[in-house]
Amino acid sequence: MSQLMFPRTFRAAATLVFPAAAATLLLLAKARPAVAQEDGALGAMEDAARHYREVRAMCADFEQVIEVRLLGRTIESAGRICQQRPNLFSMRFTEPQGDLVVSDGRFFWAYYPSMDDEQVMRYPVADSPGRHDFFREFLEDPAAKYAASDSGTESVAGHECRVVSLTPTAAASYRRARLWVDARSHLVRRLELHEESGNIRTVTLHNEDLAPVIDPALFTFQPPAGARVLGPPGSPATPGNP
Repeated sequence: MSQLMFPRTFRAAATLVFPAAAATLLLLAKARPAVAQEDGALGAMEDAARHYREVRAMCADFEQVIEVRLLGRTIESAGRICQQRPNLFSMRFTEPQGDLVVSDGRFFWAYYPSMDDEQVMRYPVADSPGRHDFFREFLEDPAAKYAASDSGTESVAGHECRVVSLTPTAAASYRRARLWVDARSHLVRRLELHEESGNIRTVTLHNEDLAPVIDPALFTFQPPAGARVLGPPGSPATPGNP
């Protein structure tokens, strides 16, 4: 999962969104041998993965906090996130209003009018399948992707959660992650990413719906008239369609 390099304007805008992910996530802790802790953490991830494997679609409200260490500032945002298998994804912001990341199954579209209403980013889903879809990123074969350790228990909005710390075992756009997984329902309640940039991104989920009725239009995006559509390095910029 390589870190795509984009123009400066997009890199700044990308701090508003979960990057690699994005994906999503269980634990109980007492002093135990390290091997037992690792086995328990991976077991928690596998439990969550099995739970989500049966889910064909889901939606949830989200709150996101990004600590931009280099600038000493915090960015807060909120909205609604939806996923539908195999590769449809929508992350639409109510704060900032109008910002979005959408996968139509072929391309990921990222548009941040709160920062630049004349620029759209587009790149193939196949280039980075878990870049924003953190359910897919963290819950698709987790044992093959991460070294896991038990980080205890914490409550998220009144739900007791097991906390799992993950270190990627292959190239990733983040150094490590922590996931809060509901100990009863196995639902992911919160995730925290320590990104290569030094930023710390925390996404908290509420009101999760595992059987939503989703309007197909949620997974579509039409660039605004006149907007420049930019892609990965080497791809040409194209104007938006009317």
